[in-house]
Amino acid sequence: MAVRWLLVVLAWVVSAALLAPISFFVAILLAGPHSSMLPGVLQPLVLLLGWAVFLVTPVLVARGVWRRTGRTPGAGAA
Repeated sequence: MAVRWLLVVLAWVVSAALLAPISFFVAILLAGPHSSMLPGVLQPLVLLLGWAVFLVTPVLVARGVWRRTGRTPGAGAA
């Protein structure tokens, strides 16, 4: 069980570490020279969606690892 938790935490950390620079560069692109691409009304929505992607994606990856590591060999093989 401890190995399962270790793998889940590792998956979350790695996916967050991979997603962080991507999110950063997308935010810089939208906030920098292309900031006029978005109307003022959509800017808070884009910020909210960006944070949601950054927070939810690693959780989904960790959930997938949790589910995959919980299977016993041969379970569900039909």
